[in-house]
Amino acid sequence: MLGVRKPTRPREVGRGERVLPGVWRLRLPLDLPGVPHVNAWALKAGSGIVLVDTGMHDRGTMAHLEQALDRTGHRVSDIQLIVVTHAHIDHCGQAPPLAKRAGCEVWMHPRWALHAHEDLDESIDIALLSGVPEGPLRQWADARRGMGTGQAGELYSDKDLVPGVTFETDAGVWQVVETPGHAPSHVCLHQPEQRVLLTGDHLLGRVSQYFDVGYTPDPVGEFLESLTVVEGLDARLALAGHARPFTDIQAHIDANRVEVESKLQATRAALADGPRSAYEVARVVYGETFNADMASWLITLTRAWLVHLARLGEILNDGGDPVEHWRLAS
Repeated sequence: MLGVRKPTRPREVGRGERVLPGVWRLRLPLDLPGVPHVNAWALKAGSGIVLVDTGMHDRGTMAHLEQALDRTGHRVSDIQLIVVTHAHIDHCGQAPPLAKRAGCEVWMHPRWALHAHEDLDESIDIALLSGVPEGPLRQWADARRGMGTGQAGELYSDKDLVPGVTFETDAGVWQVVETPGHAPSHVCLHQPEQRVLLTGDHLLGRVSQYFDVGYTPDPVGEFLESLTVVEGLDARLALAGHARPFTDIQAHIDANRVEVESKLQATRAALADGPRSAYEVARVVYGETFNADMASWLITLTRAWLVHLARLGEILNDGGDPVEHWRLAS
């Protein structure tokens, strides 16, 4: 709740590269703290392509996407369908204008409507309840009000992207796998014959976690269940929403489980000396990595750890006013 976006570096441009026959990675620059790029994926489908994710909407972002597509030999007019892995702005921000230009549909999981629209005033209230100091919070809010949302136009979906729904490409038929946790609307896309998995932000090239909090009872618990679901697919190649493709999928699943347990243990330890606010817990758990740029991300993560431990019955929330505090249950 304290971080603000930084201007995109001028030297960064959209890039396109072939990963498999009929599958291209579109590497698109971002100006989000700690997240310099996002991947969209172009999948050849006859004379056109299916576009998986779109990048966010900001200054110059459409040109980056067009340049990346051009390097694969395609144009926006070649897009026959837009499939969105989850409704975060770096994955769906350009979907409406792209769909209009290409004359195609947008497919998303129906839970996209739960979390796609940011309410800044609500975010401020949650930050205050979490114990964020009012001065820095107001500075962040003032800066945030002067920025774009990252979403072009009004987000919508033409078809629910749920299990049983498939789409066909030259690389084969892709199946929808529900993987909530990172976001309520998150799905992975599985091509079983080639054992390829488009993982969105469920599994990334490096272990980096984030959970939307407040829309479902326990996003961390959902994420752990989704890891088990993906583990059962026996995929051999992951095409992630950020960083390069990777093949050691089981190692990434294991590393994510270790990271979750590590942060849960650190959260328990932070409460060992008595009740603390989410803001106080976050500063203890993340130490020197907690700074102005990353504060919003890390406080949200901390709230996810706290909600999960409360769901397990290990900690309690006093429901305090104006700041809530968490404590060990025994």
